[in-house]
Amino acid sequence: MNPLLPLTICARKSGPGLLEAKHRLLAYLDQHAIPYQLENHPNTLKDLTLTSRTTLALDQVKQGMLVSLGGDGSMLSLIPHAAAHHLPIIGINLGRVGFLTDLSMDHLSQLSAIVNGHYLEDKRQLLEAVHQQASSSKVVGIALNEVMIKAANPARNLAFTLTIGKQHFHHYADGFLIATPTGSTAYALSAGGPVIMPNADAHIMLPICSQKLNARAIVTPASQQACLTLDDRNHRLATLYVDGKKIMDLQPGDSIITRASSLQARLIHPEDYDFMQSA
Repeated sequence: MNPLLPLTICARKSGPGLLEAKHRLLAYLDQHAIPYQLENHPNTLKDLTLTSRTTLALDQVKQGMLVSLGGDGSMLSLIPHAAAHHLPIIGINLGRVGFLTDLSMDHLSQLSAIVNGHYLEDKRQLLEAVHQQASSSKVVGIALNEVMIKAANPARNLAFTLTIGKQHFHHYADGFLIATPTGSTAYALSAGGPVIMPNADAHIMLPICSQKLNARAIVTPASQQACLTLDDRNHRLATLYVDGKKIMDLQPGDSIITRASSLQARLIHPEDYDFMQSA
């Protein structure tokens, strides 16, 4: 059996153009007899006629390939499930900027080529975020791009300490992010970080709008665990984000530990994929 089939169509983006894109995609799949099912998500199913079409909750999808219809944000929301079940994933871009979503609605023939075995598989490292408070710790998120803390009040910066091994770096900044090589072309790029090839075994540590003139990005081995600890003396709250999604509010004295995940994301690309062009 083709390991990429059936396709599970996930269209979590909302807004103009989505319904037309869904109709065009499903018509194309029907015309080319490509097996597929629809994620049972309100945005995916909205305004569609579901006669004879299989729908399935995402947590029930354990085989085939996920097809994300939307932008990078839509695709990122599917990564934790895809990685946990070793599912390959590809994106069809309906957003304005798409570093992860390779296909376009004008080139759906590439999807047929992929289903017929003409594709590249790209395994990307993931980053795990652990919330630590007093004597308790808990994994709270998994990221393809980045883990980030930002000041809850945008008018106030944060005081925090980054610990890497036995080294401590004290920062006063609007926030801090730790990015994977995949995330080097996301928020980290906008914040002034370097672009890193996706197969590099590294993480980027980067302050956001630091008040220190010598604050620069640090590139560390991916095997190196990092710890961000909020200063418990300034009583300023922070918010934790994982791949752009708000996870939780943080209290003074809380720590976020980041470490390489044992899971990987399986990204599928057309055969002519070129990372440097997409970056």
